[in-house]
Amino acid sequence: MSRAWIYLRIIHIITDLLGLYAAFLLSYFVRVGWIFSTDFPFSIFAWLSAGATIIWSSFLLLAKYYRIPPRSGGRAWFDISLAGLGGVVAVGMLIVTYFFPREIIFSRLIGVYIFVFGFAWLLVTQFLFRSLLALLKKKEKMVYRTLIIGANRITEKLITSIEKNAYAPYRVVGVIDPYGLYQSSIFNYQSSMGKSGVPVIGKLDKLETVCAKEKITAIIQCDAFEHTLNLISLCDEKGIKFQFVPALRGIFEENLRIREVAGRAMISFVQRKYEKAKKLKFRIVDWVLRQVFDVD
Repeated sequence: MSRAWIYLRIIHIITDLLGLYAAFLLSYFVRVGWIFSTDFPFSIFAWLSAGATIIWSSFLLLAKYYRIPPRSGGRAWFDISLAGLGGVVAVGMLIVTYFFPREIIFSRLIGVYIFVFGFAWLLVTQFLFRSLLALLKKKEKMVYRTLIIGANRITEKLITSIEKNAYAPYRVVGVIDPYGLYQSSIFNYQSSMGKSGVPVIGKLDKLETVCAKEKITAIIQCDAFEHTLNLISLCDEKGIKFQFVPALRGIFEENLRIREVAGRAMISFVQRKYEKAKKLKFRIVDWVLRQVFDVD
């Protein structure tokens, strides 16, 4: 599944690359007319535009603009800001390398055209690919067929979040009740369409059979911590993606981040108790610390 999404993103990257280069060339002709100006040599402009296009695209790649799955909800605006910031860097590079050394009249308008055309192209392709990914999930294509271990409140919240996220590449096939305590054959949760449910398939003794029958490609553990090693061994043997929620270890806080200590991965709890009057201010400061310096 993940390979197919990666291929889609590669197509997205190539599409953006070609579109951005076309935006540079189009801006040239819109500014000087549909001719090759002697004041603005086209061949040099085309070569430097190719370099600026690579810079713009490289900026987006390093900033995880093409991450899988894409940012959703309130964080989708971050992708838009990345597209604009990358354009500023690329246009600035072109101005410095093309116009300044040549002692010719500098056209600020061509830089505006480049930014507007390129930024608009990125918005269009971002919308189209997001729509495609959402459609694929809706049709249950190219998604992880997911089995969840545990029939508890954490599982309910998890399924609700997966179902409400248009891009989360998971399709919950069913729930395994490890202790056989759930009193119904349907596990209920709150979806965007109202109350919904997924089947409670059985206990852990049926796990291998269920994985084979339902063609499971991902397992998320929300209960039965004592069986974690066995689950990891099974997933490793069958080539199944394995994940578990922090609540499995009794950690229910939301401010959790993955950090490294001397090269070792750690789950870090970030304590945040701001007064309401200062909540927005400190959220902004916290965001800057996290995005720029990657510290808590």
